[in-house]
Amino acid sequence: MTVQVRQGREWGSAPLLTYGFALLVTLGALLLQLSVYAYIRTTPFVLFFGAVMLSGWKGGWGPGLLSTGLSALVADYFFLPPRYAFSVRPEERLSVLLFIVIATLITRLNVRERAARAEAEVERARLRDLFMNAPAIIAIHRGPEHVYEFSNHRNTQLLGNRELLGKPVRQAQPELEGQGFYELLDRVYRTGETYTGTEAPANVGSPEQPRTGYFNFVYQPLLGPDGRPEGVLVFGFEVTEQVQSRRRLEDTERRLAAITRNATLGLFMMDARQHCVFMNPAAEKITGFTLAEVQGGPLHDFIHHTRPDGTPYPMWECPIDRALPTRAQEQGEDVFIRKDGGFYPVAFTASPIIEEGRAVGTVIELKDTTEDMRREAEREHLLTELTEAVRLRDEFLSVASHELNTPLTPLSLRLQALARLTDVEPGSPLAARLGREVEEMRRQVKRLAALVRDLLDVSRISTGRLTLQLEEVDLAEVSREVLARFNLEAERAESRLSLHVEGPVVGQWDRLRLEQVLVNLLSNALKYGAGKPVQVRVEQAEDRARLVVRDEGIGIPPEALGRIFDRFERAVSERNYGGLGLGLYVTRQVIDAMGGRVTAQSTPGQGALFIVELPRQTSKR
Repeated sequence: MTVQVRQGREWGSAPLLTYGFALLVTLGALLLQLSVYAYIRTTPFVLFFGAVMLSGWKGGWGPGLLSTGLSALVADYFFLPPRYAFSVRPEERLSVLLFIVIATLITRLNVRERAARAEAEVERARLRDLFMNAPAIIAIHRGPEHVYEFSNHRNTQLLGNRELLGKPVRQAQPELEGQGFYELLDRVYRTGETYTGTEAPANVGSPEQPRTGYFNFVYQPLLGPDGRPEGVLVFGFEVTEQVQSRRRLEDTERRLAAITRNATLGLFMMDARQHCVFMNPAAEKITGFTLAEVQGGPLHDFIHHTRPDGTPYPMWECPIDRALPTRAQEQGEDVFIRKDGGFYPVAFTASPIIEEGRAVGTVIELKDTTEDMRREAEREHLLTELTEAVRLRDEFLSVASHELNTPLTPLSLRLQALARLTDVEPGSPLAARLGREVEEMRRQVKRLAALVRDLLDVSRISTGRLTLQLEEVDLAEVSREVLARFNLEAERAESRLSLHVEGPVVGQWDRLRLEQVLVNLLSNALKYGAGKPVQVRVEQAEDRARLVVRDEGIGIPPEALGRIFDRFERAVSERNYGGLGLGLYVTRQVIDAMGGRVTAQSTPGQGALFIVELPRQTSKR
């Protein structure tokens, strides 16, 4: 990276060049002395002092002494009597000696000044490197236009490595317009007063990828020899991450405060002394105490010091206070005491706060369970009433079913006898008048008997009295017999029944219950799929049998598929289709009792598919 700093170039020199320079300036002094000798006869060494001074300033001791010796020789040869001879009269020796001593002193002073200047340059370079590589932002502006004179690496990087030196700050950083920084620089330059900024937002980055950062900075005036400002030193640090972290922390603290403030649970925090240091509003409402009122001692002494029977509750027995020394979470239920002396039931959780392996406090969650206990008691009372109502209902269904079933049997027998009479003389006026009515009455009695049977089954299921009579049964044969009994009903519904079987499907099942399941499924298929074909399929796998009944009727809405097997549930209105909504419920209970399962699939308007799966070996229940 190019270092942005304006500086002069040092005149570096090699040893041979410095000695050559000493010879050159000494020769120049000789020539100049010869040209003006007529005017300065009494001071033959005056110009040679300049040569010695220049040689020592440029090269140090060696060139300086070389110039001193040469100057003494040429001055003796050209200017001291006898001229043009290396001979010094006694009275001139003092002059030559004084010249050598003074020239040596001049060289020594030049060497010391040269060393000091070199050391200053080293310190200046070290300071410049320090400023350049400092992690802080450092810049120097000169003049009222705040022209960039210096910008260290951090400042240059921060501004997208753009060219800064020699440009006024308004030209170098136009994105600062309207943020107040130009005006602050003007004020510091005008008044000479230092300005300190904290977490100030500023637009930085390259023009192509600008961003906003936050900075702590100082504008320090640079004073000239007359004590008036000549420029401004800018020194700062970017604190964007700290500001954003603090703001995130503040947001988290605000959210946490909102959560604790609005929480319905009482929240407490205790320190290592078991003294309360925090209570949320819910805790104050539950206990009746404010935080200021409970800060003088252990929290136990305020809210848990006495049992409901009036005996003291020692702190060492309190599970809440036990969480801190044991470093284990405590949960439970207890009875606490309010500020007014009233007792109330609570559910609590006490969790120790562990920091760097030390237990430093406890967090307590507290819930007043008075209302919960009241609601629980109310629920138990309602449950008891509901259980009794269900028992009475089941008892009523059982009694009503038996009472309804009692007259149905003789009524059915009398209708059969009447039907036989009409069959004996089919052409008689009596047969013509009563034949259809008798058949309709027999059908209605049969339907009523099926309803009574379902009610009896519901009663048995509710009381756990549904029993199975297991025997070896051929499901295919049962399906043929049941379908044969439904031929007349299928004709009335104008539906065609079809059965597909691949051979005997034998298992240990209750034959009458299997017939009941198939009757229920076929009754539904003919009821909701009248005028459309109904298909029955019997299949077998290795250890299971499968019965499938499909119709092409009105179908079942998706929202009703999950409840059609519940008691008294119907997928359609009873105004259009009769029934109590018990057939599928009884079907599922019977299939469950035989260890199988029944499922339904349907698309509204495209019919329904009922699938019964049964294990071929059923355990007796």
